[in-house]
Amino acid sequence: MAGSQSNLIKSRIIMKIRHLFTLAISLLSSLTASSAIASSAQTQEIEFVAAKRIQLDSKVVLNGHVEAINESTVSAQVNAKVKKIYVDVDDQVAVGKVLIELDDTELKAQLAKANASLKVAQANEAQAKSEFKRLKGLAADSFVSQNDITKASSAVDVASANISLAKAQISEVKQQLSYTTIIAPYSGVVTARHIEVGETANFGQALLTGFALNQNRLIVHVPNSLIKDVETTKTLLAQTSNGSWKTLSNLTIAPNLDTQTHTILVRANINKDDFNQRPGSFIKVAVKTDPRSALVVPISAVFNQGDLSAVYVKLDETYALRQVLLGEKFMADKNNQVIEILSGLSVREQVAANGAKLLSSESE
Repeated sequence: MAGSQSNLIKSRIIMKIRHLFTLAISLLSSLTASSAIASSAQTQEIEFVAAKRIQLDSKVVLNGHVEAINESTVSAQVNAKVKKIYVDVDDQVAVGKVLIELDDTELKAQLAKANASLKVAQANEAQAKSEFKRLKGLAADSFVSQNDITKASSAVDVASANISLAKAQISEVKQQLSYTTIIAPYSGVVTARHIEVGETANFGQALLTGFALNQNRLIVHVPNSLIKDVETTKTLLAQTSNGSWKTLSNLTIAPNLDTQTHTILVRANINKDDFNQRPGSFIKVAVKTDPRSALVVPISAVFNQGDLSAVYVKLDETYALRQVLLGEKFMADKNNQVIEILSGLSVREQVAANGAKLLSSESE
């Protein structure tokens, strides 16, 4: 037992010695690097600039998606067997193109029957009118009663009503016949097919689903904590196909809050020129918030080595390499790009504007 404790103590002492040795080596390396950099600084022309704070437009980035404005499912309006299907999934179709043909044999038979009924009704009307005219002529000589004339007049009315009924039946059958040819309501692409040739389509059954490609909108669920910013600015920022940000102002904000996600649905129409993503694609959306202050330096001042970033800081008559934590990049103007320093620097501290180049040359 005593031997084990002794070995444990020895191991800890050895580990501490190794740790101190490592620190000493690191310190020596740092001093050597600083000396080399300082020497290089004396032989190279270095421009120093002060770290400064600037006001930045602040935004919170969210995930949105593209949705087709015109997206629908065509359904059967009559009970009939599917005769032909002219399109399939992912086919692009023009408005008015025939998509599906249903069997119209039974409906054509009904139309023929309705036409025959119309002819019978027309013949009955002609006969009823002729009889009414004959009886009315005899009434002047008192050869027929008024009751007979009334019956004849009613027969004419019934015959006329039968004609109207037959015509209505013909119109109804013709309308149903038109339903056997399914056409595209708008130009777009087919996304789903719900029936096959030979199957019987029942009234209301889904046949095809599709959407229009040229009319899309952006959908984003904005957290309740940010909705006031959207309502104040009445705008959203959306990332276009080329990566730039475009302001969207024609917004539709839902009046209700989703109790499950605590978000509010916001929609905005988008054009095909700036956003060529297909419906269902994700898009980066940003909500503008209150401006914020950021400490920045020229991006050329930052030296990156793996996951570490550093700047060359002026300290009186010496120069030191200091690690910094970086934030976002911004364009100070058309030609100068700056980067935000989250930690490691203070306002007005002097950094080498071309520190990245200097340190790169030293590493060589």
